[in-house]
Amino acid sequence: MNAIESAAAKVGISLAAIAIVVWRTRRMDRDNLGFVAPPLGLSCLFVLLYLAWMLGTDALDGWRGPWDFTPWRQAPLAASAMRVVAVGMLGPIAEELIFRSFFFGRLLALGLPVAAVIAVTAAGWAVLHYSYSPLVIGIILVDGVLLGLARWKTRSVLPPIAMHILYNLYAIW
Repeated sequence: MNAIESAAAKVGISLAAIAIVVWRTRRMDRDNLGFVAPPLGLSCLFVLLYLAWMLGTDALDGWRGPWDFTPWRQAPLAASAMRVVAVGMLGPIAEELIFRSFFFGRLLALGLPVAAVIAVTAAGWAVLHYSYSPLVIGIILVDGVLLGLARWKTRSVLPPIAMHILYNLYAIW
């Protein structure tokens, strides 16, 4: 598979995941899914906390790797653009709709304590990233806790989506 086909597949998979979640949740309670406007101040606070966590863990561990733009210059522009859209934007939207909207809302509706819901969704999301090193998976687990706290405290899935997009855009460069 060439670079454009690979990037297009990533876009397609993310769009399909978003479509499935939206279709599956169309009759569910919007508040329970976090489809509400978040409080701006608290949302900004979570975004800043998340950025500090992201930059701090990268400074300590270097999980992001070197700032090497060679692969970006060598890839066709269409492949690079689709990669940014897929990995930097659509992937985070899909993952947050699955974990911090659908699963989060369903687990809360089952009566699980909020701490358990945050832990379960964070762990499930971390497992999704199994191909990374154990240290990076641990960082991702904490990421999931922060995303879950933002979802719970703001009652909205929008701050976790914004946080995740910022993280992924930083990580893919």
